[in-house]
Amino acid sequence: MPKPTINIEIRVMLLSDMEAIMQLKNAENWNQTEQDWEFLIEQNPNYCFVACIDGLIVGTVTAMEFENKLAWIGMMLVSKNYRGLGISKMLLNTVINKLKFCESIKLDATPAGIPVYKKLGFSDEYEICRMTISNLLLDSKSQFEKSNNSVEPINEIILSEVAKYDQEVYGVNRKPLMQFMLRHKNNCHWCLKEGDLLIGYISGRNGNNYFQIGPLLAASTSEAKILLTAAFQNLLGKPILVDVLKQQPELIEWLTTIGFEVQRDFTRMYLKNNSCDNQIENHFVIAGPELG
Repeated sequence: MPKPTINIEIRVMLLSDMEAIMQLKNAENWNQTEQDWEFLIEQNPNYCFVACIDGLIVGTVTAMEFENKLAWIGMMLVSKNYRGLGISKMLLNTVINKLKFCESIKLDATPAGIPVYKKLGFSDEYEICRMTISNLLLDSKSQFEKSNNSVEPINEIILSEVAKYDQEVYGVNRKPLMQFMLRHKNNCHWCLKEGDLLIGYISGRNGNNYFQIGPLLAASTSEAKILLTAAFQNLLGKPILVDVLKQQPELIEWLTTIGFEVQRDFTRMYLKNNSCDNQIENHFVIAGPELG
């Protein structure tokens, strides 16, 4: 007897889909919040999609686009009950086709996803190490970094200066992302100055399971530690997550001494070309696989 035909519909993601999306996300115990998904939909309404079967949302994918230069794919999720039907491929092909005008398309892949993305033409860029700690203890403060430079809170007044620094390192203007991060009133948005020169910044946001630190860009590992120290002062006793570039082994080692443990790895991949490759020596922690 032939198998029944399954009709899979790919359509634009809507804010009204949020309840169903949260059910999918919670089933995977992902750290992202409803606020994260709302930002992606509001900021990029034409590049976020859901897969539906008989009206039921069974898969998602999102994307952000920056200046026609870079697009960032995230939130690639398919319900366990509907895997093996080609839904991931349909979602990816839909969003990639929608972003074909971009010079470069990137994503962070889990080990299981790498073969799928390679078949679509993606190439490896670099690796990322996810590290977590369930409880940042008070007695860890003795290991924190001290600085003679000026650590200042990021606010709307200084945001343009921070966005300019970020663009110099990352390659595209991500000011809307930084404005979103500042909506999280958590005292973990800091910049570091040497005189009048901005030499690094850090941000972070609340998640369902962990507070996620990132992005973190800085002139050197020393400055990266100083910024993390500033953020940590407001996170003692909390579970924390950081996605650190593996090209920063000194920072990974330092986080290990504080009590962070490696949870999993990601591989940053790109499609078409890598014209927006960043100054990797100044990039320490990403915003997250869904945000780049």
